Amino acid sequence: MPPKEVPDINIAILDLEWNAAYSRRLKGYINEIIEFGAVKCGPDLEHIGTFTCFVRPQVGKHLNPVVADLTSITEEELSSDGIPFMNAVSRFKRWLGGCVLMTWGHSDILALIENCKYFSGSMQVPFLTEYCDLQRYAQEALGLGTSEQTGLEKAAELLGIDLSELSQHRALDDSRIALEILRRIRDRMDPGPFIQSCGESFYRRMTFRTSYVRDLKDSRVRPEHLRLHCPACGGGSSRTCRWHQHNRAFISEFRCRDCGLRFSGRVIIKEKYEGIVVSKKAVPMPVIEKPRRAEPRGIGNMQLEINNGVGVLRFPALSEINFVTHAFSTRIGGVSGKEFASMNLGYGRGDSDGNVEENYRRFAKAAGFDSESMVCGCQVHRTDIRRVGENERGVGIWTPNDCDSADGLCTDVPGVTLVVFAADCVPVYFIDPEHRAIGLAHAGWRGAAAGMPRVMAVRMAEEFGSDPNKLITAIGPSICRDCFEVDAPVAKEFLQLPNSEKFVTGPTELPGDGGVKYHVDLWECCRQSLLSAGVLPEHITVGGVCTMENSDLVFSHRKTRGQRGSNCAMLAINP
Repeated sequence: MPPKEVPDINIAILDLEWNAAYSRRLKGYINEIIEFGAVKCGPDLEHIGTFTCFVRPQVGKHLNPVVADLTSITEEELSSDGIPFMNAVSRFKRWLGGCVLMTWGHSDILALIENCKYFSGSMQVPFLTEYCDLQRYAQEALGLGTSEQTGLEKAAELLGIDLSELSQHRALDDSRIALEILRRIRDRMDPGPFIQSCGESFYRRMTFRTSYVRDLKDSRVRPEHLRLHCPACGGGSSRTCRWHQHNRAFISEFRCRDCGLRFSGRVIIKEKYEGIVVSKKAVPMPVIEKPRRAEPRGIGNMQLEINNGVGVLRFPALSEINFVTHAFSTRIGGVSGKEFASMNLGYGRGDSDGNVEENYRRFAKAAGFDSESMVCGCQVHRTDIRRVGENERGVGIWTPNDCDSADGLCTDVPGVTLVVFAADCVPVYFIDPEHRAIGLAHAGWRGAAAGMPRVMAVRMAEEFGSDPNKLITAIGPSICRDCFEVDAPVAKEFLQLPNSEKFVTGPTELPGDGGVKYHVDLWECCRQSLLSAGVLPEHITVGGVCTMENSDLVFSHRKTRGQRGSNCAMLAINP
């Protein structure tokens, strides 16, 4: 691609460091500038000069420790080498000449305006005639959009710029980094449209403060601002209760006039320099069902047992292996109430610890485990695996968790019950009959995309000598493909995996301006991960129980919008 025509302009890139100082005159804080650093280049972006100077503090006599630590600037340097702010402005104006000025983001310009107003009485920056926000230009050139601000270090990383010889958070070096970014992106997009003249409208725009509408009787609120469309079918809706305010948002409940879906609507109305901006979000209301009155029966490829009034799910294929006991909990037979009804096995969700403890005792008795033998990890949606033994019995259930990250557990010690939590995420069971070892893995979408099942198979080979060909595995209750709808960024993580066509479908356009969605089959993704590790197809059982479709039997995070208890998968070598 031929380079774009180079504008015939000289450019200077300025970076500032400042210290938050309390002003008695303002009775508030000011970002007092303490260092200027700038580089100048010609139309070819070749370096032609630098500017650097310290500014002697006149408001705050002492540096904030955070600023001192971040910049390594000392109070002695500012006192001995610094010059008054307006002197620094005059020197910089002479050095700048007729260059277009660039900064990384608006914050340096706002600090200049604030300091000029404080020290000279005028918000006009004497050297500011033509200006370009390099951060905004870079984000557009890199295709990052403007919804989030990209930091200098992140942009440099994306462009493969080596920062090892430069000191970040010092003005001159930061301006050099910004120049190198400009060199890498200038051929991708013409900077001309991003250069603006610094007249009265520029200062009005720069100093305009976004305000939020906090009263629905405000004249800026129009009826269309408060209309929401159904997130499922795109149809019109009717409000079913009064608006109430939470922080900056107006919130109410709605019902779709076409499909009948009940959903929560949130509206944020703010006035920016460009005008009124309205942000709307509609999400389905949580559906919290009562636990079903269940009879023993087959569900998917699993069997529901009712023991002493407690529901227990098991795999018939694993039940045939006589040296292990396995189970998956249900909502049936516990003591918890409301959204936790009734067999909640999760601490810290709002249920009482006493209820959770009693539920563990009841479920352990019904499923055939020693309640004192249970151990769980600290699940953080990674692929860390912990080998546990006799000393870890009770950890995470009866005593505090003693590790930071363990989404998988393995052992070869009899009488140690492995426990993982799941409420839409995938529990994967591993049994090694040859070495009498077991593993239990938790794979949320991040874990599944990172290959958690394969990681467990490899770890068991390392720990116990397990042959993947001889492992017996099972994929437990979790959200199914039809229910697991994801957006493009999540789908991208799966589309990068081998054989992704077997477990990713889409995209599908959503009604209105809802973007696109994909569906991901976590069961098949985990199955493919097991196959890639060498597990034989005939040694993989997919439970086929969808947590979202059976939310009256097991807890589903997505169905209830997080208002739920926790299910547990358990696996133990019999004593």
